[in-house]
Amino acid sequence: MKVLNIHIKVIALLVFGCAYLGIPDTALGQTEALDKLAERANNAGIEQGVIEDLKARKEARGLSNQQLENMIEPAVQLAEDNLPANHVLQKVLEGLSKGVPDARIVPYINRMTSATREAAGVVDPWIAKPEVKQIMGEQNGMGQTMRNRLVESSSRAIAQNVSPENISQLLSDIGEKSVLSKTNGPNIVSAMDVVSDLPMQDQPELTRSFIVRALKGGFEAREFQKLPMALNMAQKRSQIPASNIIQGVGNQLQKGVPARDIMKNLFDGNIGGGPPGNIPTGMDGNPGKGNRGNNSGNG
Repeated sequence: MKVLNIHIKVIALLVFGCAYLGIPDTALGQTEALDKLAERANNAGIEQGVIEDLKARKEARGLSNQQLENMIEPAVQLAEDNLPANHVLQKVLEGLSKGVPDARIVPYINRMTSATREAAGVVDPWIAKPEVKQIMGEQNGMGQTMRNRLVESSSRAIAQNVSPENISQLLSDIGEKSVLSKTNGPNIVSAMDVVSDLPMQDQPELTRSFIVRALKGGFEAREFQKLPMALNMAQKRSQIPASNIIQGVGNQLQKGVPARDIMKNLFDGNIGGGPPGNIPTGMDGNPGKGNRGNNSGNG
């Protein structure tokens, strides 16, 4: 009986030992794969601090190494192809911090990656033009930074279903001598940064015309940076579509209204550029119809 018990214990120890040795093999393999991916990221110019932050978020979420690899592999491939990747990794961080399931993060990241490649296919030929190179900082070493930011901003618009063709046409419009002569690289980059906040998908011609007028009319980086918030404020105050507001701003630009005054008008909800509080014709409302808290039927 004692011999039987000993045999049973030996068998149990052997089974446990095999299982114990097998589990680390899998975990070790996953760790090595993630370490290799982190090394590739470093070699491609991605800051290791970002990768370490992602690892920490992964641990906090209880995700596997493989799940994290699936999220960051596309960004590493972008960096290896000399394409900007930081905006993609920032979205991964954002998704992890907000508790978004990895099954939703990965498809979105793949979409952003594809949009980035499409954006580069539009931006690179444009920025290679001599007249564009000169204004985009090629001579003072800022060309690569400007290019990367243009690719990032264009990719955000493409990811929101703005066609690469419309991005290409916008850049072509901006590349006209009449525009380049009145602006500079940082202003152009800031203008492209807000394309995804404008009705480019539904009103491409209006949006292109607005951006060109804004650049020619003296809008600088600081105005473009404030523009999404100003448009949002104007929309809330006036309760009219964004496209109508942009048309109103375009009219002000055409009349030579200074950029600073236009921004003030937007924050005041003054779409037409008249006295403060001015409401466009037909939008003065009816006391018996709705209120600011109810927009139904008043689009």
